[in-house]
Amino acid sequence: MFATGHDAANRAVFANYGPEDAKVVGIAMRADKKIVDKITKGATMHQ
Repeated sequence: MFATGHDAANRAVFANYGPEDAKVVGIAMRADKKIVDKITKGATMHQ
């Protein structure tokens, strides 16, 4: 998965897994910096 930038193919691979099996390793957000800062306030990066 994600070997290419082909969104439909990546989604098709991910659809093969249930929520308990999916390994979420990150989150992406797109918004004004002010909004993202409010959402992520207090969050820490993994170490």
